[in-house]
Amino acid sequence: MLMDHTVMNYTAIADISARIAMLFLKLPMLTGFSVQDRATLTRDRETAPLSGDLCVADVSLDAWAGFAAAPQVQGEIVQALRGVLGEHPGSYEVLRGHTFARAFH
Repeated sequence: MLMDHTVMNYTAIADISARIAMLFLKLPMLTGFSVQDRATLTRDRETAPLSGDLCVADVSLDAWAGFAAAPQVQGEIVQALRGVLGEHPGSYEVLRGHTFARAFH
């Protein structure tokens, strides 16, 4: 049974990674975001409810792009991550407490 759980985690991680990579491609102004427990967030941080106690927070947009539609971007992130959570219900712990950032090389 442990093997099945491990395979499921790898599958969820691979799917999450692919979807987040697609988000960064689809939203070139997005530079990063985090997934946090609602209880750990201060009131001054902008958040978007994800599922249960999880929220998308700290959405960072590239300033040079002149893009100021943070709620739109948050919505896109939430939609993509809800899709992953729907397909991989055990992936809450994979997302919880992680920050995702665009990598420049």
